[in-house]
Amino acid sequence: MNKKVLIIEDETELADIIRDYLKKDNFEVIICNSGNEALTIFNKVQPDIILLDLMLPGIDGLEILRNIRLQSTLPVIIISAKETELDRILGLGLGADDYVVKPFSIKELVARVKAQLRRATTFTNLQTDEKSILKFCDIQVNRISRVVKKSGVEIQFTAKEFDILSFLLSHPNQVFSKQHLYDQVWGFDEYGDLNTVVIHIQKIRDKLALANCIVTVRSVGYRFNGDLQ
Repeated sequence: MNKKVLIIEDETELADIIRDYLKKDNFEVIICNSGNEALTIFNKVQPDIILLDLMLPGIDGLEILRNIRLQSTLPVIIISAKETELDRILGLGLGADDYVVKPFSIKELVARVKAQLRRATTFTNLQTDEKSILKFCDIQVNRISRVVKKSGVEIQFTAKEFDILSFLLSHPNQVFSKQHLYDQVWGFDEYGDLNTVVIHIQKIRDKLALANCIVTVRSVGYRFNGDLQ
């Protein structure tokens, strides 16, 4: 079955161009030009990935992203003319998996779509084994159900936050560069913005109070300091 891409973009010409390129790669494409209609269409078509503009008529893209993340961990790529670091932090902090600044290469965007879907499939297909549940201190990470609990209470994680945490815990006391983490979790390094990794690491630390467990190794990268139970 062809993967469904929902494009939420009010620039109709741009949306049509993206659609045409994606269709060449056998994607099924649905376009929504209004923020007010986006959530209704999202629930109706159940896409595999979303391309989301931030500046939309009606409900803006960030509010749409907040609502989507209450329901789903599917990949979301922001496509926006907003290019400041704050804009990126807001978008990624709310759970976007990638952030592409306009104007951009359509071929690059298609490659990012494929990479996000490939990574999502890889982590979804994780098979049950003796390491399917990772535990340390009062934190439990279930790699099958993709649930994180602290002291028995579930903590909401975005897909990429979960993937980074799972990867680091699976390799305790090893140092990984931002580039290596990006390659492992996003699976697409040619055009990758490594600041994305920094933002996600900080969100993980904030949610689990892990400043002393996920440490920054200056000029090298990040390391999970600890031993699994």
